Amino acid sequence: MTTFEHAMIGINGAFACGLHQRYGWQVIAFAGIAAVSPDWDGLTLLAGMSTFDRAHRVWGHNLLVVILLSAFLAGLDYRYDLTTRLARFAARLSGRDVDRWQLREADERTGQGWLVWATVGILAAAAHLPADLVYSGGYGLSDWELQIFWPFSTRGFVYPMVPWGDPGVTLVFVAGMFAMVRRPSRTRLLAIGTLALMIAYVGLRGALR
Repeated sequence: MTTFEHAMIGINGAFACGLHQRYGWQVIAFAGIAAVSPDWDGLTLLAGMSTFDRAHRVWGHNLLVVILLSAFLAGLDYRYDLTTRLARFAARLSGRDVDRWQLREADERTGQGWLVWATVGILAAAAHLPADLVYSGGYGLSDWELQIFWPFSTRGFVYPMVPWGDPGVTLVFVAGMFAMVRRPSRTRLLAIGTLALMIAYVGLRGALR
């Protein structure tokens, strides 16, 4: 599954829970960031293909690191409002009016709110694992297992249902995104529908594989 698709799972999941109505767009953005965070182990490519082959889908794609990293990122984002700061920086680079984007940093954050951020981060990042479990192989490529209980176990898991490069889920998320833009009052319902279509597509693709 691509970075875009992982991020959209987190974003649509947060929208589907209606979190934007109480906590604003920041928690939605954080859910997208958390959802792609397990792929940090892909940076091991910089150390060479042998390190990448040993580390990717292992060091970041396991339950222990997912929980610890998500909680850490939640603490940073909630304490320092990093999503807002990054959005303001991006707005300045693009030359857009920052005030029109309503990118005001949070004045006060509570411990209870951090628990929301941490829960969102852990669930969004954890959703990365089953997504990668069912996206594997195809088109002459071999399956790539995940060691989800690493470092306690090196047993690999994979349940290939959708081959890498399949555009179906991408199209589902793009359609859902445009629908939300056109009908912002129905964002939550559209997010639920988008996730349902994603699951249905993966199930159908797996049945036909």
